[in-house]
Amino acid sequence: MSESDVQIRKVSDIIFREDLYPRIKHDSALVQRYAESLEVMPPIEVNQNNILIDGFHRLTAHRKVEKEEIAVVVTETQSENELFALSIERNSKHGLQLNEEDKRKTAVRLYSAGTGLDKQRIAEVLSVTTRQVGNYLTTIDKNLKEQRNKTIFEMWLACHTQEEIAAAVDVTKETVSSKIELCQDLETFPKSDKLLATFQDADFRQPLYNVWRYGECSNGTDHFGKSEQAIVDNLLYLYTDPFDIVVDPFAGGGSTIDVCSKRLRRYWVADRKPIPERENEIRKHDIVVDGVPPLNKNWGLVSLTYLDPPYWRQAEGRYSNDPTDLANMPLEVFTSNVVNLVKEIGKRQSKGAIALLIQPTQWKTEMQFTDHVFDIISGVGNKKLVLENRVSCPYNSEQYNPQMVNVAKRDKKLLVLTRELIIWSVKP
Repeated sequence: MSESDVQIRKVSDIIFREDLYPRIKHDSALVQRYAESLEVMPPIEVNQNNILIDGFHRLTAHRKVEKEEIAVVVTETQSENELFALSIERNSKHGLQLNEEDKRKTAVRLYSAGTGLDKQRIAEVLSVTTRQVGNYLTTIDKNLKEQRNKTIFEMWLACHTQEEIAAAVDVTKETVSSKIELCQDLETFPKSDKLLATFQDADFRQPLYNVWRYGECSNGTDHFGKSEQAIVDNLLYLYTDPFDIVVDPFAGGGSTIDVCSKRLRRYWVADRKPIPERENEIRKHDIVVDGVPPLNKNWGLVSLTYLDPPYWRQAEGRYSNDPTDLANMPLEVFTSNVVNLVKEIGKRQSKGAIALLIQPTQWKTEMQFTDHVFDIISGVGNKKLVLENRVSCPYNSEQYNPQMVNVAKRDKKLLVLTRELIIWSVKP
């Protein structure tokens, strides 16, 4: 490929089609690594209609850092089947390699989609033997059914409606309903899944005290304000059972998704600005502007709402410059919005707990300390929402630069290194 083959296109013009992409899960950590080295990334590949053929993670990395343009090479395609086969061939050989489950799923898709590829050609596309392809396809009907059931389960966990699930997997609503009913029997799951769902795995440590310490954030994404998974994990242990619904309207980097999927909890997660690498999993919903999540009857199944909002002025301008962004509001308006949010959720949630993670604001120049906890607790207090506990969640390392440390030494000020988790018990 010469430099003359490379063209520049607007990032917003590139079309990504989920149905052409062979990977079961997107890799948000890979997107982060690419975002840090865009200048050495090769061009992505598109067809004449700007439909992405190869380079999803590179494209997402450009979107993550809000680049407006991207280098592309153009390959003309004559049909949907050719586009489909070409996309799979490129993605199976470039970048993040397909695992065995990806390859099996892709072989079934290529064979059943009528692309015209025989078993030998499919083997070449996937870099496997013809015999392996034969093994993938011996029980093709069974494989297709397993894939469909897996999709139904994953969409149900993510709190999609039965209508949405039926449309996605092309079956009737009645079929979806019957599969969902089977999904709710924990005894039908493998032992490893049951151990995780009931917190009997060797890695889990039961929380006994109201100080929760943790190491590095563990979901691999670089997102300002992301929550540590251990906090969510402890809350799931304390206040939920398998298949209960967890609500997180400040989803950030998606920690709640990862932990809930691991522990077999259903989840409704959203953010006012989902990160590009997870926007297929995180709903776009501004709880301040759009109101509480539209869960309707499902609110009766919610046993935990986890709130990790922007910590007022510490996050000013970090998410957006919108006046409706909690980080950009005057203090009184910020407090009022947070209090009302907790109250409105409390009106709909009928069991479990509401947990709010918040940090005192410390001005970076004068070191003025502004607390939020007392104002929020006093504003929320009512008979239905009873303060259960306050948990200290220290940061894993210091958050201040040397200049700020020197000012604190000079003025004899204490620097804030903790966040506080306010937990209300929801009474019926």
